[in-house]
Amino acid sequence: MTDRARRNLLKAAALLPLASTFGGFAMATGRPSGASVAARFVVQANQPGRVVSDTLTGVSYETLQLANPAFFSLDNHALVELFRTLSPRGVLRIGGNTSDYTVWSGYRGELPAQPARKGGPQQPFVLKPEALQALAGFLRATGWKLVFGVNLKIGVPAMAAELATAVQHIVGDDLLAIQIGNEANNYEVDYAALDAAWMPYAKAIRAAGVPIAGPDTGANTDWVIDYARRHGKENVFLSRHYYRDAAPKGSIPDMLTGDSGFYAEVEQIMQAADAGSLPFYLTEANSYYFGGRDGVSNVFASALWGADFMLALAQRGVAGINFHGGTLVSVESSLGREANTAVAGVDLSARRDAVTSRYSAIAGDVALGFQPRPLYYGMLLAQQFAGARMLTGRLNAAGANLTAYAAQRDGAMQLVLINKDATHDVTFAVSGLPHYREGRLMRLSAPSLESRHGIVFDGADGTAGHSIATDAHGVCHIGVPRGSAACVRLNRSA
Repeated sequence: MTDRARRNLLKAAALLPLASTFGGFAMATGRPSGASVAARFVVQANQPGRVVSDTLTGVSYETLQLANPAFFSLDNHALVELFRTLSPRGVLRIGGNTSDYTVWSGYRGELPAQPARKGGPQQPFVLKPEALQALAGFLRATGWKLVFGVNLKIGVPAMAAELATAVQHIVGDDLLAIQIGNEANNYEVDYAALDAAWMPYAKAIRAAGVPIAGPDTGANTDWVIDYARRHGKENVFLSRHYYRDAAPKGSIPDMLTGDSGFYAEVEQIMQAADAGSLPFYLTEANSYYFGGRDGVSNVFASALWGADFMLALAQRGVAGINFHGGTLVSVESSLGREANTAVAGVDLSARRDAVTSRYSAIAGDVALGFQPRPLYYGMLLAQQFAGARMLTGRLNAAGANLTAYAAQRDGAMQLVLINKDATHDVTFAVSGLPHYREGRLMRLSAPSLESRHGIVFDGADGTAGHSIATDAHGVCHIGVPRGSAACVRLNRSA
């Protein structure tokens, strides 16, 4: 995509109204200023961490999304451009609950009745080659790779192997891996039961020469570690899912608190992953399961949460995060529910939102077109660190809800400063920068944490952004208003 096209995409935001940008320490929220807080962040450039994967940014969709081959198609130009703008080397995961209710149209063997499910009976989704061929064109157009889930629940390894082989044949080198089943922790009593069900599938798929990854469990960190010990050498990567909680329990304060307990679990998994020289992906993740919470998962607070979540995981070595989403019909069907897409009025933006699952980073469908949601911008912010080497640092947040990240790339220093606080504006004094002088500042802002529209990522479209420099002591002073974030790139002095 050309720089001009990228600028037009981000500026237009697919017909969304944009709020005005701000410079210096002007308000990002449109509300009266709260108490100002002085925070300190000391970058420890002599303590380099992990290199952030080029595949950090990803999305996840239900297999049922393939019911309309025009959705993932090279002719769906709006969605192609949104993917390409988000990342030049992202990962698309196709799976979810509906992968375990999908049958391959090319399979000619006997199939048992589809297992009963919570929410009532559901007819199997019959996947046809036309959908895979369209998907292959979409992947080529975006430059993204594919992770594809096959049906474990039905108990027919031969069908899964045939489908896996068809995916590999049609998608080619853009296939990263096949996964077997989706969140089997919801229907297998323990890891031993999963392993017994999984093994015949793995044997059949490996015999066909198709790469495998897993275990794609919903939670159960101990399952991932057991899986790594038993099957790590046979896998492309390790995986599990993450949601903070169920949608009815979701709130903006809860979402922006962070999840230190989960980060500790990730560190345990990374020990197993590193021991086997395997990447680790969150192949399905988002704020709140059961489709997300309206007014939480689809407002600007989710952008700050998403950026912070991605960078916290990248710092710990996670290779990629696939945020789940898609149309409301696909996600509600995966939960055994009927989708209500009715909306008052004729506003195109509202209609796109109405046909979209509440936590999806991209809103819209083939008929209405597509537009970025707030979470999309948070992902775009975190993507600025892809390929950079993380650095350690010490943050004194002075009691505010802040996070800060630093990385090096091509001799430049990169910083992301996130103010998740709803009441305090912050001035960061960033030190540990003796060899850096001048650079560029980009700001991510919205009228409020509750904003659904009017998101601005100033400077991310290739424009100059704001100039910034360190003082005589090598300290950079950066104002970050409440409910906003800043991304800084400082060039090394000659």
